[in-house]
This record gives sequence, structure tokens and C-alpha cells, in this order.
Amino acid sequence: MGSTGGGRIRDYPGSSKPPSDDSGGGGGGTPPPSDRCARAISVALEDIEHCDYFGTHGVVPPVGEILKVAQRKRVVAETAAGVSVGNLPTSYNYLAACLKDGWTYVGSIRSSSNGPPLAAVTADFGAVAPP
Repeated sequence: MGSTGGGRIRDYPGSSKPPSDDSGGGGGGTPPPSDRCARAISVALEDIEHCDYFGTHGVVPPVGEILKVAQRKRVVAETAAGVSVGNLPTSYNYLAACLKDGWTYVGSIRSSSNGPPLAAVTADFGAVAPP
């Protein structure tokens, strides 16, 4: 139960940022926010059994179901109808700022399982730049 996003306080908005490397080497480190927003992501969703879809249907959505990323209390994956399927790990919290800036993320379920022991859903999302 809970997040597997790394357990780092810096994953949450308003926390201090990790130290930056000012050596001028040009590589590595954290990419600029615009670069991070433009990346496609592949993710294993969390807390699936506690989200609306599983609560309503008692099963996970099928492979191929279209999903989008949305900001609620957490960054979540939801169906086109707005039904939450699972939370993204906290390491993807930066997507909240991207969503606020107009980026959208649309994708589909790559794999899903009702368990045992736990329900599992992995999804791939492509980034769509703001108009």
C-alpha cells in the first residue's frame, strides 16, 4: 500500500529541490521542466484497489483501454470518462506542473491483472504539447 515513487520528500510540491550540479559539464542532472514535460512515460499504477474504477467494477480495466493523466489530490490515470484507475508514483509529481502549463498525457493500458495478490496496471502515455 502507498507509494513506490522513491519515498523522497522532494517528490512533493513545495519541498526543497535536490542540489544542482553547477560544474558546467553539460550532461546529467535534472532536465529542464519543459524537457521533462515532453517525455513519454511508461508507469506501473499504484493504489488501484482504492480508485473509482476498481471500486465500481471490481476488476481492472482491460489492456488497450484509453487513459489520460489528471491532477486530483495526486497525479492519477483516469479513463476518458474521468474515472480514476490508479495513482502515478510520486516520482511523477512533476507532471502536476506540466498539466497546469497545458500539457496533456494520453495513452493506454499495456498490461492489467486482477491479482492475486494485488491488482496491477501498467500504462504508456505520450505527451501532447500545449496549443
